[in-house]
Amino acid sequence: MKIELSDVLDELVELQEAEDEARAEVDLLQEELGDVSQWTDEQSVAWTNAWEDWRVPTEELDMALNYYAEKIGRDRGELEAEVRKAAGLDPLPVED
Repeated sequence: MKIELSDVLDELVELQEAEDEARAEVDLLQEELGDVSQWTDEQSVAWTNAWEDWRVPTEELDMALNYYAEKIGRDRGELEAEVRKAAGLDPLPVED
C-alpha cells in the first residue's frame, strides 16, 4: 500500500509547528540573554536546555520528511516546501 501525502500531511505539519515553536524559544532566549561572552553559568545551561528542546523536534521532523518522501515517492525538498506552506510558513527554496 502506497502512502499518500494526504495520509501524513497533518503529522508533518504538527512536527513542523513543534520545531518552529522550539526554535522561537531559542531565538527569544538568545535575544534576552544578549552577548554569549557575558552569560553566567545558569544562562548557559538555560540556553543549552532550550537548544536541546529545539534539536529533538528538528531531528524528528527531518527523519519524518526523509522517510515519507521516500515512501510517497516525492523529492524531499519539495515535500518540505509543501509542509512549510501547509503550516503557514514560507517554503524554503528547493535545491536542484
